[in-house]
Amino acid sequence: MKISLEVSNIGQGQLDPTGKTGLYRVATSLSKALLDRAELDLYFALLELPHSIELTKKYFSNKNHHIQCIFENTKLEKFLYRVMTGSPWFKHKYGLMLYTALLLQLPKNKFLREDIDIFHSLYFPIPKNICNKSQTRFITIHDIIPILFPKYCTGFQSKRMHNVVKSIDIKNDWVIAVSECSKKNICEFSGISKDRVFVTHLAASKKLYFPITDNNLIINTTQQFNIPEGDYFLSLATIEPRKNLLYTLGCFKQILREPGMGHIHFIIAGKRGWKTDHLYKEIFSDPILKNRIVFTGFIPDKYLSAIYSGALAFIYPSLYEGFGLPPLEAMQCGTPVITSNTSSLPEVVGDAGIMINPKDGDALCQAMIDIVKNNKLRNHLSKKGIERTKLFSWKKCADETIKAYRSALNNKN
Repeated sequence: MKISLEVSNIGQGQLDPTGKTGLYRVATSLSKALLDRAELDLYFALLELPHSIELTKKYFSNKNHHIQCIFENTKLEKFLYRVMTGSPWFKHKYGLMLYTALLLQLPKNKFLREDIDIFHSLYFPIPKNICNKSQTRFITIHDIIPILFPKYCTGFQSKRMHNVVKSIDIKNDWVIAVSECSKKNICEFSGISKDRVFVTHLAASKKLYFPITDNNLIINTTQQFNIPEGDYFLSLATIEPRKNLLYTLGCFKQILREPGMGHIHFIIAGKRGWKTDHLYKEIFSDPILKNRIVFTGFIPDKYLSAIYSGALAFIYPSLYEGFGLPPLEAMQCGTPVITSNTSSLPEVVGDAGIMINPKDGDALCQAMIDIVKNNKLRNHLSKKGIERTKLFSWKKCADETIKAYRSALNNKN
């Protein structure tokens, strides 16, 4: 099978390191898993950000993968790439890349070779210029949260998600969802048949996420991000309303008043997202919380195992998820997880974590108290979490993706 993968978000991650979050990890990890498959002839397309071809090639070369691209950069694009990435005057490289990509995208209409069997976009809408082509078309949709809950998102995010759904021909295209929950949402909103939507669960890299027992390594790592020595709860995600942090920290404030709990810190890792002004104002104006909460900002992947491993528990009472990679990463590091019993999270965590209603403050407070006071519970959840993560792997995700490709091609024939 000849497959063309649209992976512009890999290029974006090379331009902006703080963009190396969940969607980036999915694109890189699945791409590498598919590159390892002998039965696939894999080509990469970077239609949304064509300048990033060179960066994407360099990324895979550093991972000992040689990649084939559907098209190469023109001399003009290579020149612009050198200027933008080499000049100290261009501080907003990503925005400039997007702008010039729009100016230069028309010549890319010829990119689709007739011998490509499947075009698969891992994030962006299916491009208009291939809508009448003969290739079988796939798109991965992680969730439609900006449509379901626009109040948690920006106007741009909602518009983009509507464009993604509109790009799908529900009679001819195929969708890959990352959870049964997302599949249900996609089918209900778009009207696409459930037979045209496949579920491929994601995974956490075994090389990046693993238990660390060396306390000195944990301390040295946490110190780099101004995390005080001692007990801490951890939350990791792009900071935005859907993560339910303001409510969570209100519960944390309550447990600080409990005997033997006042020494604990709450670490919030991740870059600042949108609609967060009220959260920061509440924290820094509160005499109790401002001394017990640490914002680390974005943390590169190589440090995360130590950060996860050092935590008493990973706290993730998100209001809604399409999958939920952070709880999976935490469990793979042996960290107990407290998370929501809603959306896709039960599919990921199962019975290996403490599942609560994200709006039940009493349940969340009690779960945090139990984690602090009950060593036996922590050890039990740590072992169960590690065992649970064995159900998820990028090889399995690639297997299911290839199975979906074959099913679609057989249906076409």
